Formats: sequence, C-alpha cells, structure tokens
Amino acid sequence: MKNIRLIQIGAGGFGQAWLQVVKNYPEVELVAVVDQMPENLTIARQVTGLPDTQLFTSADEAFKTVAADMVLIVTPPPTHKELAVKALQSNLHVMLEKPMTHTYEEALELVETIRSYDSKVMVSQNYRWKPEIQTLKRLLQEGAIGRIGYMEYQFRKAFKFGGWRDQYAEILLEDMAIHHFDIMRFLLEKEAVEVVAQSFRPAWSWFRGNPSAGVMIRFQDEVHVHYFGSWVARGHQTSWNGDVRIVGERGAIEMIDDKIHLLLGEDTEVEEVIPVDLVEMPLGDMASSLNDMVHAIRTGKTPMTSADDNLLSFELTSAAIHSAKTGERTVLSGFRKLKMNS
Repeated sequence: MKNIRLIQIGAGGFGQAWLQVVKNYPEVELVAVVDQMPENLTIARQVTGLPDTQLFTSADEAFKTVAADMVLIVTPPPTHKELAVKALQSNLHVMLEKPMTHTYEEALELVETIRSYDSKVMVSQNYRWKPEIQTLKRLLQEGAIGRIGYMEYQFRKAFKFGGWRDQYAEILLEDMAIHHFDIMRFLLEKEAVEVVAQSFRPAWSWFRGNPSAGVMIRFQDEVHVHYFGSWVARGHQTSWNGDVRIVGERGAIEMIDDKIHLLLGEDTEVEEVIPVDLVEMPLGDMASSLNDMVHAIRTGKTPMTSADDNLLSFELTSAAIHSAKTGERTVLSGFRKLKMNS
C-alpha cells in the first residue's frame, strides 16, 4: 500500500512539532514544506532532509509542482480558509490545525464549500487522543458513575507565547478553550444548548486582550458544565488537559494533575476511591490525529473530527466569545441563525 503524500504548510513554532510527527509516521511521505519565512524553511530542511526543490514560500507553487494526496495546514488562523479552499481546488485532502478558521462566519462558508468536493477535511483536535481523555471516555462509556449531572472544568497556566497570539482580543477563548470545549463534547456525547461567559484581563497580564474567562454551558439533557480558564494564572497550574470533575448519580470521576480517580458513593459520603490506570495509546496524540485522517482517506470513512463535527466545537467557542463581548446568554441555535443571516 502506497504512503499518503503530504504537503505541510507552516513550519514555524508548532509547525516544527508537526514536522517531527509527519517525519516519524510510517504511512505518510512528506513531499513538500511551505513557509513564507526562509528561516523556517531552513529549519524544515534540517529536520526533514528535504532538498530545496521541495521547499516553497508559496502554497500555489507547491500545489502546481509537487504530486500530493493531502495537505496539513499549520499556519495562523486568518490564513486557514483560503489555504483550505486552494487545497480542495487542487483535489487534495485537507487537515487543519485548530481553530478551523479565524471567524465563525468563515467556518460556515468553508463547510459549505467542502460539500462541493469529495476530499476529506479534518481539523486536528489532538487532545481527544491523549491517554487521560481516552480514559475518561472509557469510564463514561462503561457507565462508571451512572447518569451525568454536571462537570467542573478548570485550566490554569501562565504561558508567554509572543507573536500574533498576544494581540488577540479574547485569547483564552479564541485559542485554547476550543480544546476543552471539544473535550466536553467528546466525553458527554451531547451538544451545547446555551452558554454564558465572562472574560477579563488581570492587571498583571502580558496579553493585550482577555486571557481569563469563566463559562457556564448547558448541554443537552440538562447536563451543566462550569468552566474556568486562565493563561496568566498564579499559584498551582494545571496540565494542558486541565483539571476535570464529572459528577453522576453514583459518584464522580476526578482528573487532577492528569491522575484519574473514581469516587463512588450515592449518599453524602464517598464510600470508595479507586485509582484508574490510563488507557495505553500506541501513538502520541498528534500522530493519532494524523492516523485518523490517513485511515479516513484509505477507507472512505469520515474522520472523527471532520469539518462538520468540528464546526460544533468552534460554534460553542464562538458563542462563548459572543456572550463575553455582549454580556448576553447565548442560545446556540439562535446564534447560528444570526450568523448565517448576517
């Protein structure tokens, strides 16, 4: 079986991490790297060993010059829609880093455009493939705590990116919370109904916009989630997964510092605390995401985080941003209609 020929667009920062994943994944052949910055292409050459004839500063030139099957887009979000459409027009399958696009309106337009093509389009939500998240998923699928009532979710980091992220108006909600909102959808297997959000900028923040936010989400079947996140936290920090407490009729599942415990008890006291071993994942989370895309291309099946599925995670993120900016409770069905008609 022939390897999937892949063009990667974007070789800065996170793109360099993807270059290592692609290089080491056995079912993919990296046939070209695209980046506007010569210094990033120099790093790409060092990492991949590709000759200059397979390094490009223009995606258009790469699409014309190199025979390929798919493209991996690891560039700033404002470029995602245009690059994805050009790749589709070149009959390529498309894998995008999150978020799908810069704005929700662009995402709606892109999803509509995708329907005119046979190519697979997927947004990498690599957190779904982390052992900790897969373990939570297994416990819920097994009904370990019965019917779910609510979830508490906290994310606390102090992280300095520099570059374009520092300029975002709602950086926590725009760039990080989508991971956690997607995890919620994945674990609960339910969609958000309405959201209320408040965002703010602590006085010591190094971000121009709001790096902290509290979000209340009501999902289908009256499952409620209380989320707090901050990228300028003080004190104890969480993992990138965050700390999660899922509460059901027979107890709770807690993930604190990526350690998972099952707390059983249907009355006021915890009757049993059971440490849970993590699910073993044969590949890393990013490689697992790529593997899902390759499997979809080979089998014709829909990737787990297809554009249609990921639109719902991006929609929740966008609705939370809308609520934070307006101070209004945002109903998801009304939010979509508002944006589609705007």
